[in-house]
Amino acid sequence: MKTRHLIFILLFSIAPIFAQNIPYGQNPKYKSSLNPKYNSNINPQFSSEINPKYTSRINPRFNSSLNPNYTSSINPKYTTQLNPQYNSKINPEYSTRLNPLYRSWEGKYLFNILAEPYGVLVYANPNIYLYFDLNGKWLGYFVRAKTNYNLFTRDGNWTGQYLSSDSNGGYNLFDEDGTWTENYVK
Repeated sequence: MKTRHLIFILLFSIAPIFAQNIPYGQNPKYKSSLNPKYNSNINPQFSSEINPKYTSRINPRFNSSLNPNYTSSINPKYTTQLNPQYNSKINPEYSTRLNPLYRSWEGKYLFNILAEPYGVLVYANPNIYLYFDLNGKWLGYFVRAKTNYNLFTRDGNWTGQYLSSDSNGGYNLFDEDGTWTENYVK
């Protein structure tokens, strides 16, 4: 009976651990230069160069080469090498190095404006980041479109959301209208 309780406790304590050990260099709670709340250079509300509402070259609505509805080479429905359903090399169900529960992953964290993590982006290849919640549930994936990354569901449907560079090694998350969601990646 004691062994069963110990196993139960271990299983439920391991899952969220990976997301709570955020390296200092990626943690905006401890390094304010990474936090758009305190660094106006990476905040799209204060820097028009990184805001798709004011810079059409980074907005998929106005730049068809960034929009998967108009460019099949960045749409996983038409390019199977970008689609984890058809490409086992980028499918976390077939590779433990792509699953954040197995500590061998590399990637970035998704934060809200309060610098609280709520997602993990696992680097699959230069064109793909797999998107997980903090419990390790695979939610979708980001596909590179020049400097942006478009968010797709696991089924390969574009959500309309995309990451755009903050010009400082991270990304800001925008919705289809080019409105900043106040979420960002470091």
